[in-house]
Amino acid sequence: MRKLILLFYWLFGRRRFWQYYTNVTWNTCPECLSLHGRIAADPNRFPRRGDGCPGEILPFSVWDLPEYREKARRMRDLARAELERRRLFSRATALLDEDPEGALQLFDQSGKIELYLPELERLAEEKAEFLSAHPEVRRRLGEIFLARWSEKFGKPRYEVWPEKMRVEREKWGERRIRELFLPR
Repeated sequence: MRKLILLFYWLFGRRRFWQYYTNVTWNTCPECLSLHGRIAADPNRFPRRGDGCPGEILPFSVWDLPEYREKARRMRDLARAELERRRLFSRATALLDEDPEGALQLFDQSGKIELYLPELERLAEEKAEFLSAHPEVRRRLGEIFLARWSEKFGKPRYEVWPEKMRVEREKWGERRIRELFLPR
C-alpha cells in the first residue's frame, strides 16, 4: 500500500517533499519548535522566519517519504520534550522561594529531559540572594544539576560528538555548575 501511494505521488508529478529543521536548544523560539520536523509538499508552505532561530527547509525524494515521516515523528517528540522541559524549569524557578522541595523535584524532572548552562547561570543570578540564604538548597541544586549534566552526555544526541569534545564539554560544564552552586 505504501509503495502504491508513493507511485501515485510520482505519477502525478510529485518528486520531492520538504522538511523543516531547527536547532532544538534552550533559546529556540516556540514557533520554530512547532515547525521542527514538519513535512510539506511545497517549501513555500513554511513561514519565512526572521527571528534569529537557525532553521532550514531541506528537500528529499518522494521515495524517502516513509523514512522522513518516522524522522518527523522523532523530531516533533524532541521539540515537545523541549517545551515540557521549559515549562518544568520555569515552574521550578518560580516555586524555588516558596517551596524549595517542590522546586528541586521539578528541576530534576527538567534536567532529565535536558540541561543548558546559560539557563543555570541565569537561575544562579536571579536567585542569588535566596541561594546565599539557603546553602543547603543551593548544594542540593548543584548535586541535581551535576548528576543530570553527566547523564546528558550519554544520550544519543551527544554520543555522535567526537569523544574528546564530549568529555571536555562535560568537564567544563561540571566546573561551571560547581562554581555556581557548590562554591567552596
